[in-house]
Amino acid sequence: MIFRNFQRSILLAGLLCLLGGACGYAQGIEFMHNLDSALAKAKAENKIVFVDFYTSWCGPCKQMSNEVFPQKEAGDYYNSRFISCKVQCDDKGIGEAVGKKYKINAYPTLMFMDTNGNNIHSMAGGLDVKGLIGLAETATDPTKNQLSMVKEWEAGNRTQVFMTRYFNNLVRSYRNDKAKADFDAYFNSLSKEKKADKNTYELMQIVRVGPFSAPFGHIEKNRTDYYKTIGKPAIDSFIATSYLWYLKGVQATGLSNKDLAQFNKELAMFKAKKYPYYEEYAMFYSVFDSKDAAGKDDINLYMKRGTEFLAKYGEKNDSYTLSLASMLGNWTGRKDAGAAGITWMETLLARNRDPRYLNTYFYILWRNFQFNKAVEVGNEIRDGLVKNGRSTADIDKQIQMVKDLIVKYGG
Repeated sequence: MIFRNFQRSILLAGLLCLLGGACGYAQGIEFMHNLDSALAKAKAENKIVFVDFYTSWCGPCKQMSNEVFPQKEAGDYYNSRFISCKVQCDDKGIGEAVGKKYKINAYPTLMFMDTNGNNIHSMAGGLDVKGLIGLAETATDPTKNQLSMVKEWEAGNRTQVFMTRYFNNLVRSYRNDKAKADFDAYFNSLSKEKKADKNTYELMQIVRVGPFSAPFGHIEKNRTDYYKTIGKPAIDSFIATSYLWYLKGVQATGLSNKDLAQFNKELAMFKAKKYPYYEEYAMFYSVFDSKDAAGKDDINLYMKRGTEFLAKYGEKNDSYTLSLASMLGNWTGRKDAGAAGITWMETLLARNRDPRYLNTYFYILWRNFQFNKAVEVGNEIRDGLVKNGRSTADIDKQIQMVKDLIVKYGG
């Protein structure tokens, strides 16, 4: 009986393979699931380790796992060259600890390591097969990978061309801690005149120098120097925008942790600077902290405050509308529950129909069960991508999702 069951299992497995289903010998990338074991195997075989740092909730991670890693082309390239390993960074165990060790804060992070676990090259975000192979080619090229750039930095290369490439690469890879530390050390070595020149300011934009940091504080204290080299409108806008989104990020963290102590502290520090836009920003932040008497999020209060804020300040910054509408879309999930967001977006698009804004409009529409209109907007997004020679794979999936919702719920 056991042998007969075994035969039946083998036949079933073979049938699944013939039908294009799951097989015991996958054609895609073969992954291990313990980094220490992968490093040991790599050392024994003298190979580089490729690591996919992912989470259970990450959409691009799932797409890579379901559609990219299983492809034969990916397997043919990676299996012969690397030892591959998956690390789940939200498993509340070893994976989470490994993610913290490598300071992973964006998913997926795709990293190549030497046999001692040192980072050779990394990037964050999803890729198609062609991009995944291209990433590997860069990682294994000693003239292009991050490790080579780090060594060049440590050897003292401070040419503007190299520093631009170096900091851009670190930031795109979400190695923000290293980018900040290396830039701060470089900035501190400069003369007062050199700190205010255009080249240094360009690097500040790349590393996203933020409020309450030493370089940002230097700009605030020496604004007149930067007015001369960069221009007053650009510097004033940089300072204002930096505070706006920095404090919004601190607030978002506090709201998710149900502890706004740090936000309130830094908002008070910002207020003490007596910038003219404090009241505007404080009103903006108050929209996101819309709660009822019981302390629960109140979508109606959010829409009321959001409408009042946009009526007063909306035309000053398009990002206000996009941010408020996106958050409202997250809260919404039934017909017209967050209809104010549709109005906000239509007001913005009537003023400025920037194609980049259509994704938020598409999102708020289908989240409010305005499915037919969402399909129209989705097709407009798709037409724009086709016109610019860009992939439509993502929007095609979203349009199909909405069409499926129409079948389920009606238009």
